[in-house]
Amino acid sequence: MQGEIINGFVLKRLLGEGGMAEVWYAENEIGKPAAVKILFEKLTSNAQVLERFHNEALVMVKLNHQNIRQVYSYGYLGNRHCIVMEYLEGDDLLNLMKQGRRFTNEELKLWWNQIVSALNYTHKQGVVHRDIKPSNLFLDREGNIKLLDFGIAKIMENTSLTQTGSMMGTLMYMSPEQVMDSKNIDYRTDIYSLAVTFVHLLTGKKPYDSDTTSDFQIRERIVYTPFDVRILPVEWQGFLAPYLEKEPQKRPELRKFDPTPLVNPVVATPASYTANAKVQSSGNQAVPLQQEAPKRKSKAGLFIGLGIGLAVMVAAIVALVLLLKPNPDTKAYEDCSSISDYRSYMRTYGSQGKHYNDAKAIVDQYVADSVDKAKRAEAKQRAEAEAKAKAEAEEASYKKCTSISACDSYLTAYPQGKYVSEVKAKKAELERKAAQEAAAKKEAAKKQVENAIKKQETNQKKNNTTTIKPNNGQKKVENKSKIKKVKK
Repeated sequence: MQGEIINGFVLKRLLGEGGMAEVWYAENEIGKPAAVKILFEKLTSNAQVLERFHNEALVMVKLNHQNIRQVYSYGYLGNRHCIVMEYLEGDDLLNLMKQGRRFTNEELKLWWNQIVSALNYTHKQGVVHRDIKPSNLFLDREGNIKLLDFGIAKIMENTSLTQTGSMMGTLMYMSPEQVMDSKNIDYRTDIYSLAVTFVHLLTGKKPYDSDTTSDFQIRERIVYTPFDVRILPVEWQGFLAPYLEKEPQKRPELRKFDPTPLVNPVVATPASYTANAKVQSSGNQAVPLQQEAPKRKSKAGLFIGLGIGLAVMVAAIVALVLLLKPNPDTKAYEDCSSISDYRSYMRTYGSQGKHYNDAKAIVDQYVADSVDKAKRAEAKQRAEAEAKAKAEAEEASYKKCTSISACDSYLTAYPQGKYVSEVKAKKAELERKAAQEAAAKKEAAKKQVENAIKKQETNQKKNNTTTIKPNNGQKKVENKSKIKKVKK
């Protein structure tokens, strides 16, 4: 491979290999470096892989942005497809995290702004990346991010690639709508995936534990369980939370980093005023003003007092009713009667909901039961398939029982089989016929021998001739047996 030329670029050395292709370092005649991605030969007959590979070049060659890896051209090396693209020195963010690298807040703010700039650009071009994740964010030697791998990108005017696969993307970072129906998504799926990616970058932990959680459970949580942004630094909590909304229409447009508090500031309440006395400041000491002289009690005052008392009583009753009345959060939870209701509650009130943990426990138990039920159904289906295959194999073996050896083979393989009695009967019949045929052959052979002996005796009688040699020159005399004719 070294020394081969592709579109004017000479392959110099192998940089690495992936699941679909190998990447080579190359230079043209004036020393311009390039990375050449060459599809593995074994995949050249796979139409879907070829479409994805060609789609990557088709999308990226149209994009011209400082934070998107540039594609120069598309070519062939024999029957192998090749993409000639910008050569980058550095590593992707996932590999850097695996090496123990932790990123500073300033770095993450810079990278967020660069990716936002790149995605806003691609979205205006009608291109949805659909696979935003740390391994597709490349950090170059200058400390800038480059967006990689548009292999499964969706062009709004062309959805043919989307229709070839039911699940396009990386589950861990998918949006809810991408999990439910990857054919009908728009640019807002990238917004959600970018927010999830930054949760990973900020915490250093994957958004879901794929080692202890099944894909089914991860899909359930992506679709129904709100992200708990409290695990993030305070200034990122309110900023990322809107981008993690489960419903696409609730997500705002991407913007540069601007920390927003998660909780609205508490509004100060006005100070209370004293009812019985007024004060004024006199130097450093508050001096009470002269109080008014108490008025003479009268019937009017009595009625006023009764009115005030009644008002206080009514207010106390209202307060008691309001206190005993469940708040909307509690009422919404108590009205839940199905799993979809609990999920709706979780989406509405989020992790701040008073009964969020209770609802989550119910949903998680449902998911666990569903997984267990699915496993049991799968095991049952597998057992039924195995039983069916065994029954079909037994039946096929039974149908082959046209000889004693075939019957013996069936009885050895299926000693408790469905057709044991029939096979034994068939074997007995075959053995009886075989014995009869053997006896008949033996009798026929015996008769054949007897006939041969009789025939030989007959021939000897016919040809019984005595020859006497002549003496003293006499002629030879033949003495033949006379055969008498018997009249019938």
